[in-house]
Amino acid sequence: MSQRSLSQKDVERLLAAPDAQARIDTMTHLVRDLEAGDLAEAERALAMDILQRFAADAVTAVREAVAWQIHNSSLLTEGLAEKLARDVDRVAFPILRHAEKLSEGLLLDILRERRPAKELAIAGRRSVSPAVSDALVRNGNVIVITELLRNRGAVIPEPSLHSVLDRWGGVATVNEAMAARPDLSAAVVEKLILFVSEEIRNRLIRTHRLNPRLIGILVERAREAVTLLLLKPLTPREADVELLARHLLIRGRLSAPLLFRALCAGEIALFDAGMAVRANLPPENARQLAWDGGPHALKGLFAKAGLSFTLLKPFRVAIAVAKALDYRGGDEGRERFQTEAIATLFDACGNSQDREIDDLLLQLFDQTSAEVIEKALEQAGMPFSPLST
Repeated sequence: MSQRSLSQKDVERLLAAPDAQARIDTMTHLVRDLEAGDLAEAERALAMDILQRFAADAVTAVREAVAWQIHNSSLLTEGLAEKLARDVDRVAFPILRHAEKLSEGLLLDILRERRPAKELAIAGRRSVSPAVSDALVRNGNVIVITELLRNRGAVIPEPSLHSVLDRWGGVATVNEAMAARPDLSAAVVEKLILFVSEEIRNRLIRTHRLNPRLIGILVERAREAVTLLLLKPLTPREADVELLARHLLIRGRLSAPLLFRALCAGEIALFDAGMAVRANLPPENARQLAWDGGPHALKGLFAKAGLSFTLLKPFRVAIAVAKALDYRGGDEGRERFQTEAIATLFDACGNSQDREIDDLLLQLFDQTSAEVIEKALEQAGMPFSPLST
């Protein structure tokens, strides 16, 4: 191969291009010569030095042109890659998106800058490690996270996927991108199925061979659970609780499972108001029948409210626990009540052969924290395995 040398005139021309576009054009020719191997060793070293200077040019457009010219070139050394990756967004983007000579540590360090454009570049890399994926999720940019989910080369830890669903599961672009991933665990699919459209849900059912009936049950329970999560901040006064109960009744949401959830979650005011609204009774009358009137009074209230007598026992057990602990609602003593109620319920009703009671008890897994449930079932001598049902 013939070799030629850079003359002093060439060097001066390269370093003294009068405007940015001229320097960009000169840099392009220089890169072509370097990649072609037409320079002698000494001249190549000199040309690399000139390239380094272009990479530090005062004009952003020149540095950006360098980054795009060498992002997939053998001319990109680790040092130069890091220098460009730490530059402004426009310069860093092609390096962060395409260059393989970037360590995980460097990428994590750059993500601490919390620059959305750089995050987006990293999310679309050919391969993204679990640690980098987790950092992207933690930074919390939903556009970046959607890009990450669409990237088949990204290895995303399961806890990170759960975090995404917990925060953005209701965002269509997010849940659709996640649904298209082929590497989802059963636990992630179960949670995801609650957020996606019916079309995507059917696709997930086919892809992962899920039981459509089980999915229907999970979706309904999730709707009830989300309803309860919204109740606390909406009901600061008793009058508000009654209004909310009436609204839920009109919408067909004031069901036995929701009332049972409210009771076991310690939302006593909502339980009382819900029973009163369903039974079309004054709140004080319903409260006395539920709490002070004995077993026959509660049965009469159930009849008036149109609730199945089959479910009387678990409701009675939960009410008895609240009375024994003198728990009347509110944050103080809530966790203790939840723990005692769940433990007592599974001890008293866990061996029931009635499907209605079994389904009612399963509601607790959707609204009480796993820690409370695990502690309660431990007290009842039962293993914590909600998915086994």
